[in-house]
Amino acid sequence: MTAVAILPARPGGRVVRRWVAAVLVVVTTLLVVASTVAVWAHRTVLDTDDFMDAVTPVLDDPAFYDALADHVTEQTLLALDLDARAATRLTELDEMMALALVEQLDAEPGPLLEALSTRVDRLTLATLAPVVADRFEERVETLVHRLVDSEAFHDRLPQLVERAHRAAIGVARADGADHPDVYLTDDAVVLDTTPLIAEALREALGSVGDMLPGVTLPDALVERAPDARAQLGAALGTRLPDGFGQVALLDRETFDLVQGTVTTVDRAVWVLVALTVLLVVVTVAVAPARRRVTVQLGIGVVAGLMIAAALVARLRDLVVDAARTTDGERVATVLFDAVAADLHEIFWLIGIVAAVGAVVAVLLGRPAWLRRAGDRWPWLRATDGEAAGISRRVAGHADALRVVVVAVAVLVVVLTGFSWVGLVLVGLFLAVCLVGISVAQRIADVPGERRSAPAP
Repeated sequence: MTAVAILPARPGGRVVRRWVAAVLVVVTTLLVVASTVAVWAHRTVLDTDDFMDAVTPVLDDPAFYDALADHVTEQTLLALDLDARAATRLTELDEMMALALVEQLDAEPGPLLEALSTRVDRLTLATLAPVVADRFEERVETLVHRLVDSEAFHDRLPQLVERAHRAAIGVARADGADHPDVYLTDDAVVLDTTPLIAEALREALGSVGDMLPGVTLPDALVERAPDARAQLGAALGTRLPDGFGQVALLDRETFDLVQGTVTTVDRAVWVLVALTVLLVVVTVAVAPARRRVTVQLGIGVVAGLMIAAALVARLRDLVVDAARTTDGERVATVLFDAVAADLHEIFWLIGIVAAVGAVVAVLLGRPAWLRRAGDRWPWLRATDGEAAGISRRVAGHADALRVVVVAVAVLVVVLTGFSWVGLVLVGLFLAVCLVGISVAQRIADVPGERRSAPAP
């Protein structure tokens, strides 16, 4: 008979697996967070249709229209330059009145009239230019706000936002298409609002036309911003500044970073997700203690998502601080919260799954506190006699309880809406309840120590 020696497992190999598993836990946690953000960016931020689905419900906020009206008013008044035009018109009127007075006096021009005109210090109409300009500026502001607050413009705003977003993503992806609304300069990514300002100028001309005699705006502006600015300036008889009607969305340095991120996300988002899933499986398979590494993964993912949520909140503060006005800050806040809502839902989804996985792994290890709880409350395990407990009662009404649990789950989903977080929570509740009912049936049907001996 040949003796076979059974060699014990080498302790060094177990130590190596433990260290490898620890490294994989860290890498996998980082990949889970990165792939979560990448999926959100690819799904919501970079897709115009999904972006509009997220922001359209909040476009009715009055802050959007107040901020836009303030910008259009500012640029419209800059184009009109009412102070200078009022001074010019009042000076012309003053000269006309002086000439008319001289004609009424029937005085011949000569040394006496010239001497009087140089010695008499009189108040001219031009000194009233600031007062007159203020009144006209208030009127223009009212007209612009009425235009922006109109129902027709409210219906157009989602189309304008969609067009601007599509153009901005096209510029970021360098798709080569012509995007006149959003374009790239040496310093920034710029949004052109000249067409809106032209509409406001048409409205204003009906009220301040006396200050702009002979001004006729073109029916339509050319698409390119520099040409449109020159066309509008020629119609107004002035030269508009280079930055007229342009809103800087991002500086060039930030845009280069965003463009690189967009390219990476477009190319690698699904590869990143697949690699993340693969690393989760490999991490659990390599670890010498699988329940422990599952707990570590769950805790690590939850902690990573909390850190990512804090970074998103910090980014929100930076975006809001970049706004110049109170209305602009409110607009930036509402837009950011609307777009980031999907990210928070994904964070909750992944975090709940990770936390539940960690809890299940802990319970499967039969921790000491769980065994002590069973010893302290034996009625939980009793299935017969006076101490008959929960398991037998549940088993006796299993079918009815299943129907009730499913009905409650469906009702909760219908009432709360079909959101990711709600579906996950309801799904977990349903799974726990159904598994618990099945376990109770199995315990109640197992003979042996749990059942009392039959009475003699």
